[in-house]
Amino acid sequence: MDLVYPKEKTLFAILLLLAIPIWLALIVGTLGTALLYLLAGFVFYLFAQSGLIAYLKGNTVAISPTQFPDLHERIQRGAKQLDMEAPQAFLLHEGGIFNAFATRFLGKHYIALYSDVVDALDDRPDAMDFYIGHELGHIKRKHLMWKTLLLPVSWLPLLGAAYARACESTCDRHGLACCRSAEDARFGLAALAAGGKRWKTLRQDEYAHQASEHAGFWMSFHELCSDYPWLSKRMSALLQLAQRREPQMPARNPLAYLFALFVPRVGGAPGAGGLMLIAVIGIMAAVAIPAYQDFQNRAAAAKAMHGGVQQEEGAEVPAQNPMPD
Repeated sequence: MDLVYPKEKTLFAILLLLAIPIWLALIVGTLGTALLYLLAGFVFYLFAQSGLIAYLKGNTVAISPTQFPDLHERIQRGAKQLDMEAPQAFLLHEGGIFNAFATRFLGKHYIALYSDVVDALDDRPDAMDFYIGHELGHIKRKHLMWKTLLLPVSWLPLLGAAYARACESTCDRHGLACCRSAEDARFGLAALAAGGKRWKTLRQDEYAHQASEHAGFWMSFHELCSDYPWLSKRMSALLQLAQRREPQMPARNPLAYLFALFVPRVGGAPGAGGLMLIAVIGIMAAVAIPAYQDFQNRAAAAKAMHGGVQQEEGAEVPAQNPMPD
C-alpha cells in the first residue's frame, strides 16, 4: 500500500508552482519591504504558537514512559513503523470532543490526544494505533512545514481544499499502516463517527455505503469547500485499502465544481467556505446598495438641475410695451 494518497503530490506540486512566483513577486515588487511584514508575521506566530505549547505543557498531561506508558509505547511503536522520530505527546481533556492534532514550534513536533477518544477505545486499545498514526502522518509528510510556504495560495477555491483533503487521506493511510490489523483502523474511525459507545455496534459496511449518496449537488459542493473528506468516504476507503484495492469513490456532481470555484478556502468544517462567501456578498451588498442609491439620487438631482437651466435659457422674453410718445 502506498502511504501517500495519489493526488496529494500532484496538488502539492501545482500549489507550490503557484506559490513561488507570488513569494518572489512580493519580495522583489516591494523592494524587500515584504520581508519586514514576514518578520512581523513570524513574531506574531511566535507569541501565538508559544501560547498553545505553553497551554499543553501547563494544563495537559505529558505522556512519558512512566505517565500513561501504554500510550507512550504505542506512539513509539507507530513512529518506528513510519521510520520517524517520535514527537512529544500530551493527553488533553476537552469535554467530549473527539479529535486530535499535531503541531510544530521552533522545529519541534508535538501531538495532542483527546482523552475522550482514548477512553472510548478502552475495549479496543489497538484501535488507538490508527488515531495516533494519523497524527504522526502529518509530521512524517511535513504538512505543518509546507503549510507556511503554501500560504499565499492556500485560499484558492477547489485547489486549497482539495490539497487539505488529500493530506487527510494520506494520514488515514499512515494510521492504517500503524495498526496491527485493518479492523483496528476501522474501529478507530468508527469511534470518530459514532461516539464513545455506539461505535462498538456500528455496521461498518453499511456506514461505508453512505458514500454512494455523496454524488448529489449539495453533498458534492460542501465537500469541495471543506478541508476534510466525509467520514463515511474515509471508512469506505479503509475497507477498500484493507482489500489491497485503490479506493474508488462515486463521482461528484459536475455543477458543484462550478459553484465551488467561487468559494475561497477558509479551512475548517464543511459549509465554512460557503458561509464566508455569503458573508462577503452581504458586506459588499451593504456597501454597494447604499452607494448605488446615493448615485441614483445624485444623478436625478443633477438631471433636474440641468433641465431647469435649459428651461431658463430657452424661455421667451416677454415683449415690452412701447413707451408713449
